[in-house]
Amino acid sequence: MLNAKLRIAQIDCTLANFDENLDRHSTLAEEAIRDGLDAIAFPELSLTGYNVQDAAQDIAMHIEDSRFNPLRKLSQKITIICGGIELSDNYGVYNSAFMFEEGVGRSIHRKIYLPTYGMFEELRYFSAGEQIKAVTSKRLGKIGVAICEDFWHVSVPFLLAHQGAKVLFVLMSSPLRMSPGTGNPAIVTQWQTIASTYSFLFSSYVACINRVGNEDSFTYWGNSSVTGPEGNAICTAPLFKPHVMDTVLDVTEVKRARLHSSHFLDEDLRLIGAELNEIIALGRKK
Repeated sequence: MLNAKLRIAQIDCTLANFDENLDRHSTLAEEAIRDGLDAIAFPELSLTGYNVQDAAQDIAMHIEDSRFNPLRKLSQKITIICGGIELSDNYGVYNSAFMFEEGVGRSIHRKIYLPTYGMFEELRYFSAGEQIKAVTSKRLGKIGVAICEDFWHVSVPFLLAHQGAKVLFVLMSSPLRMSPGTGNPAIVTQWQTIASTYSFLFSSYVACINRVGNEDSFTYWGNSSVTGPEGNAICTAPLFKPHVMDTVLDVTEVKRARLHSSHFLDEDLRLIGAELNEIIALGRKK
């Protein structure tokens, strides 16, 4: 990546209707190709809708499934990052992030932290991912991808950044939680703080792609954003409305931020590793 042109697709999704969601993805990818974009990113579970519940097993698809062929074909001209329900080789069902590029589909992240509190019950329907790995994109360079709740655990972006990711994507289906008071709902402000903090601490781009629309009792608030490597918001989508927005990811901005302040580069990984090992060992002795 030197100057990669990225489109954020803040969309609504149709629950449990893969074909309709696929058509929406294909149309938006075709428009992005015509507009000269290098990549397009969609929200969490963008191909299926979020609140699938028991239907997850029926909707789950292996990444090699022929029904993904339209995205594979389009990916010869644009990189596509999107969310879906993955069926693994051993028939595990995962909330996953897919990347289609150069005619090939890859499962690049399986959601690790599956919320099962309040309005959430993901752990009833999905297996938890077990790896945090940055991946290499031919158009975007080294990237890290997380899914919604994963980003509430600092270990996920920390590990992705230290594996070389200069752009951290977080695919989201974050519903509104009503709270008293005026101004932005608390969850909106919390996510803005997370994006700004991580981008600054890890001197990396952070791209948050949240969905909009209504699903049963869930209302998704959007407000997708791209934050620069010094913690500054580069572009922000509106609340509650479908929206596409474009930005340029310039690796020289990451270089400039890290030369200006070396706090990320100075992290003592050996010390952290040793202390974590000790914490784990002590925990097992109790």
